[in-house]
Amino acid sequence: MNPAQGVRPASGVIVAVLSAMACWLLLQVMRSVGGAYPVITWMGLVPLLGLTALVLVMSWQIRRYVRGMGTLRPSPQRGRGTLVGAQAAALGGAALLGWYAANALVHLPNADIPSQRVLLVWALVHAVAALALSIAGYVGQAWCRIPPGEDDDGDAAAEGDLAYG
Repeated sequence: MNPAQGVRPASGVIVAVLSAMACWLLLQVMRSVGGAYPVITWMGLVPLLGLTALVLVMSWQIRRYVRGMGTLRPSPQRGRGTLVGAQAAALGGAALLGWYAANALVHLPNADIPSQRVLLVWALVHAVAALALSIAGYVGQAWCRIPPGEDDDGDAAAEGDLAYG
């Protein structure tokens, strides 16, 4: 990761693929020793969607100030925290996407059984929510970007620098 460019989408793809592979292997080992697959319910959606909204709201407030639309200047600590939170959401959402994709893959062969189909659908719904969290992280990171040639201290910012980063 280049600090001036932030987390790249390729990093998220790599995290999602590695997470899916590791989680699929873990689920297969768990099943082979007699364990059951974890049950995925609607309650997992609440924190995913809540974090997605939080990242977007916090990043929007920084964006408004950076673009000159906000009147209240956020502290540098808040700007830095928002940027780091958006980057964590991007990579964390990718890791969760891998987890839910692995869950969907283990239920896919038995999709003709109603109980397995329900678990498959919930895994896919959660995977979409995790993807939304990851995308919100990348959007939030982009919103924290200082436009080229602007800086609060009067210095010229390097092109594409991240706010407070």
